[in-house]
Formats: sequence, structure tokens, C-alpha cells
Amino acid sequence: MKFNLRYLLALIPLSVAAVLIYWFSNIVTYVIVAWAVSMIGAPLVTRLRPYLGKSGAAFVTLGSFVFIGGLLLYIFIPPLVNQARYLSRIDYNKVIGGVEQPIHDWENWLIDKGLMPKKKSAPVAKKDSLNNNFIFEHTYPADSLLPNQPGNIVITVKLDASDLISQQNNETNKEENADFFEKLKSNLVYYINPSRIQYFFNATVGAFGNLILGISSVLFISFFFLREQGLFYKMIQSLVPNEYEAKSAHAIDQTSKLLIRYFSGILLQMAIVTLLVAVPLRVMGIDNALLIAFFAAILNVIPYIGPIIGALFGVVITLSSNPSAPFYSEMMPEMIRVLSVFIIMQIIDNFVLQPIIFSKSVKAHPLEIFLVVLIGAKLGGILGMVLAIPVYTVFRVIGKVFLSEFKVIQNLTRNI
Repeated sequence: MKFNLRYLLALIPLSVAAVLIYWFSNIVTYVIVAWAVSMIGAPLVTRLRPYLGKSGAAFVTLGSFVFIGGLLLYIFIPPLVNQARYLSRIDYNKVIGGVEQPIHDWENWLIDKGLMPKKKSAPVAKKDSLNNNFIFEHTYPADSLLPNQPGNIVITVKLDASDLISQQNNETNKEENADFFEKLKSNLVYYINPSRIQYFFNATVGAFGNLILGISSVLFISFFFLREQGLFYKMIQSLVPNEYEAKSAHAIDQTSKLLIRYFSGILLQMAIVTLLVAVPLRVMGIDNALLIAFFAAILNVIPYIGPIIGALFGVVITLSSNPSAPFYSEMMPEMIRVLSVFIIMQIIDNFVLQPIIFSKSVKAHPLEIFLVVLIGAKLGGILGMVLAIPVYTVFRVIGKVFLSEFKVIQNLTRNI
């Protein structure tokens, strides 16, 4: 009974902590992101501290992060802007004409394989080549109407419906024009409404302000975490009872070591993926090779679906560089080359990089990681997939330190 009461009483402060974290989620997010930044910069701070001191090492490390971020924006934002400008000047009628034949071929293949029903067209009217009028024509066998007549007599009934169709088209055009202008008027009233503009302006200013506040807060907190590397430990220990200070310090130390190795491995993986994609694409003469490679490296952080999105992004950017080119002679070979580069990159990433980074850095089995990522996707979507491994690492360390008497915890944390 004492055992159960101990864990039951432990739920009370945990519940209070969960409510506080939810209520101050923005501040908690800033602190966690700053802690991650401090862990990534910890090796550099350690090397620079004997020469520059605590404040100088923290300032230089944080400044290097800001410089790298600004350099990446300077490198990749102009190509994106130029690509957007180029896409805005494209004649999309030519693009549609270029892919029309492949689409027809694809439909014919599906019809031949029985995967798509044949399109049935039953015209009820045809144009007369002499007077260019709409003629409705129907033929009746005479023997079905006149039983005493020979069977080779037919009666043809023709109906000139040109006037009717012309009147109908005029009415339809009037209705369509009226509907179009009514929709245009309503849309203009909706979007040019002063209250709507004010709402959009306030939302934009608010989002920009929150972004600036978030970046400034993370940089400010990161500076002190880098300057005083034990500051985060002290913050956590101040929330923990005295009898658990030693265990909490050990848990934070183990978590920091594992997460530093994990985030360092992620940065190394991104650099290698960028090279594996950029160099072959550049050699093949693909435009915007570095842009495609960098986005592929970023999206590759998302487990399993990130590489697919990155490959699709590369194909779209490549094909949009010359959308009016013939499909079979130019578009398809370029698409095959880009996809082949991504396939080779994925083989290297899955069989060489990920086992080293994910399995050895966080000391977990690949199947265990796969299941954790699936749970993260179920709980939080793409963001849950990205955060699944770091959060699982934290839970494993906490479980090993505080709940090591349970067999399931022992099995999950035997390698830590």
C-alpha cells in the first residue's frame, strides 16, 4: 500500500507541472529551444572558453549561429524569389499543352488495362455542313408505323433547332455573366472590406511580432545557457525536492549527453545529404541544385515522409525551370535523373547514416525508433515525428533514473 501511495502522491506535482507547462507553453518552448541551441553550441563554447572567457565564448558561438542562419537566408531566398517571378511569367497554356499528350497516353493505358472505363459520348446534335445550323435527326422504319407498307421504307425527321439553341446560349451567357459579375462583386466587397483589411493587417503584424519576440527570447536565453552551462540544471533542480536532486542532476546530465550527440548527428546528416544531392545535380546541369539539396536535407529530418516530399520538391523545381519543354524528350529524362539522385541518397542515408546517427547516438534499436516515430505521428503529426526521438530519449533517461525497478524500463534503457 505504501508503494502505491508513493506513486499516487507523485502524480499530484506531475499534474500541476503539466498544467503549468500547458498554460505557459510559449515560454516553455522558448526555454527548450534555447536549451537545444546551447547543447548544439556546447562543444564550441568549451573550446573557446579558455581563450575568450565565458561571455566571449557564448557571444561568439551565438553570433556564429546567427551568421550561419543569415548566410543561409542570403543564399537561398534570392533563388526562391527568382523562381517565383519566373513561374509568374509562365504561359500555362503551353505547359498544359506539353503535358496533354502524356495524360492522354496514361488514360489510354488505363483503359487498355481495364482500370478505367471507356468514355462514352452520345451526341444529340450535329452540325450541317451546308447551312451550319444545328440539326436534330432521327430515322423511323416505316414498317413499324405502317404495317401494310414494304419494309425498306424509312421516314427521316429533321428538326432545325438553331434558333432555340441560339436563344438558349444567349440566356446562358447572360446568366453566366451575371453570376460572374455577382461573384466578382461579392469577392471584392469581401476582400476590400475595411474591417477585413484591418484584420489581415493586425494578423500579419501580430505574427511578425510573435516571430521577432520568439527569436529574441531564444537568443537571449541561449546566451545565458551557453555562458553558464549549469544554469539549466539549476533551474530544474530548483523545482525538484531535495531528496531527488542527485537523481535529477544525473538524469539531466545523461539527457544532455545523448541529445548533444543526436543534434550533432542531425547537423552532420544534413551536411552529408546536401552534398550527396547538390554535387550530382550540379554535374548533371540541373538548375537550382544547391536549393534543391538544402531543402532535401531539411525535409529529410522528418522521418519516412520527409524524403518523399523533398524528392517531389526537387522534381517540381526542376520541371518548372523549363515548363514548356517537350515532355518525353526533355522533361522525363530530367525527372528520371533527379529521382535517381534522390534514390541513391536515400539508400546511403537509410543504410549508413541513420543507423549511426539514430541508433548509436540515442542508443535505441531501429525498430524501437520506428515505433516511436509512428506514435509521434499519431499524436502530433509531422511535428510529432520530428520531436519523437528527442522526447523519447528524455523519457528513457527519466525512466532509468527514477523508475528503474520496473522490468519494462530496464529492457528499454539497458543500453543507456
